[in-house]
Amino acid sequence: MLQKLVRNTHIGNHAQPAILSVISPNVRIVGDIVSQGEVHVDGQIDGNISCQVLTVGEGARIVGEVTAESVKVHGELSGKINSPVVSITKTAKVVGDVIHESLEIEVGAYFEGHCIRRPGSQQELKRIEQSSSSSPAQAHSEE
Repeated sequence: MLQKLVRNTHIGNHAQPAILSVISPNVRIVGDIVSQGEVHVDGQIDGNISCQVLTVGEGARIVGEVTAESVKVHGELSGKINSPVVSITKTAKVVGDVIHESLEIEVGAYFEGHCIRRPGSQQELKRIEQSSSSSPAQAHSEE
């Protein structure tokens, strides 16, 4: 069962309705999911997910790539996660690379993959570009 709930979020002075889509435990979807809002999965997904906020419930199983602004995993996820904010809880099983700015892995969580930290701000990106473009001799002379 796919349920949609409307939540109010405030952006500036305007309230924008944010839609919450819930994939129930008895649902299996084969195919990609694209949402402009929040998605909560308790069922099974064989496909990629793109949304603003993704919560993977304890009984959920996802096989596919995930792209979101925030991801919280309680269940099983096999595939790459691409999100600025990722939380892998103690009940989670994640197999795949995680591209993140902020990553939290609770004690007891199962994680197999690579953690790849991406720059979180323009200032950090400039610092990384500058350090990679300067040679060791130049870096030494600046000290």
